[in-house]
Amino acid sequence: MNVKKIILLLIAFFLFIPSRSFGAGFLIYSQDASAAGSCITFTAQVDNPSAVFYNPAAINRLEGTNISLGSTIILPFTSFKSASTGKETDMEHHIYLLPSVYITHKFNDKFSAGIGLFSPFGLSTEWPNNWEGRYLSTFASLRTVYLNPVVSWQINPQLSTAVGFSIIKSEIEQKKAVSFWPLPVSDGRTKLEADGTSVGFNLALLYQCPPYFDLGISYRSKVSIHYKGDVENKAPKYLSKVLPKGDVSVDIDLPPIVAAGIATSLIKNLTIEAELYWIGWSTYDELKADFEEPVQKVFKPFVAPVVRDYHDVFTYGVGIKYQLNLSWVIRCGYLFDRTPVPEKAVDPILPDADRDEYSAGLYYTGEKYKLGLAYYGVFGRDRKVENNLNDFNGEYKISSHLIAVSFEYRLK
Repeated sequence: MNVKKIILLLIAFFLFIPSRSFGAGFLIYSQDASAAGSCITFTAQVDNPSAVFYNPAAINRLEGTNISLGSTIILPFTSFKSASTGKETDMEHHIYLLPSVYITHKFNDKFSAGIGLFSPFGLSTEWPNNWEGRYLSTFASLRTVYLNPVVSWQINPQLSTAVGFSIIKSEIEQKKAVSFWPLPVSDGRTKLEADGTSVGFNLALLYQCPPYFDLGISYRSKVSIHYKGDVENKAPKYLSKVLPKGDVSVDIDLPPIVAAGIATSLIKNLTIEAELYWIGWSTYDELKADFEEPVQKVFKPFVAPVVRDYHDVFTYGVGIKYQLNLSWVIRCGYLFDRTPVPEKAVDPILPDADRDEYSAGLYYTGEKYKLGLAYYGVFGRDRKVENNLNDFNGEYKISSHLIAVSFEYRLK
């Protein structure tokens, strides 16, 4: 089987496996089992095809043609305890799958290229249909798929740079209930579905000074996506006609990201990396739907812009890699993941909090292949909300468990 057929099969694998998941804000930076095992402190030490995502300047480290196929199983747990009723509600439990595919090729000592398919932004929240927050949300999801080709140039044995661009396909969906109080009728239901396409770019640098340190810096641009779709509603016939419906458009700006890491290997077989991320979440200031058809005056508040006012954040962590022997490697790490969501914007669509994240992984290297397995635990600090803009106050508890697996193969 030639390389072209392999690439087409991997793209098909990625696109036809559903994936809905989430991260602090709605960023998902765990895109590889080795990175997951190091708690995503990977920008300086990345040594596999996932460099396309983490630091494409590092793909010069890889000889020949390399393929990486991976997936992350995500098990999230979220609950909400209402400040007004004292009732505790659990989010619906689901298991999500997040696949990734990377391919790299080294042309000569100076130039390498790669391509990746991955999903760095996404969320999915689902609550019971009749819970007390149903007028805010019963279901919300965002999915993105990035196709990201990159080119790397080794300026000299110590310094490499890279540039790439991404084609982004994204889908959003939201469901919620509509109250007709004081009319003696049951709730209505609305569903919004839309999709959009955009482009972005990424830059990277890697400076190597072994055995003292490696320094990696990676930048991903802001991405502005214009979604087009439609709204459907279910309600008694005489009320359905006045609910918002028909064509709709939504604009969302995905934030820019800067990752910087410094790794040292002064102790034999041991690599330690410290990592700092800056995420420009202030680009996400509101969520507004524009309807093609006029909205009835009584429902204007229902379709008013949702204030977000996210703020930029710094996230930091440390990862450890230990080479047991020529075949086996173990990794572990810790990351403090700061939430960008202000208290007023914390709601059932995206309940978020500061998170402590821990990881561990085990990896085996054969003659032409590598296998990886990692656990990544996300433990949100309890978030007590007292000043929500919709007066929907209470306490959120958030955690999730991720299992990442990967298979790498060197073709030649």
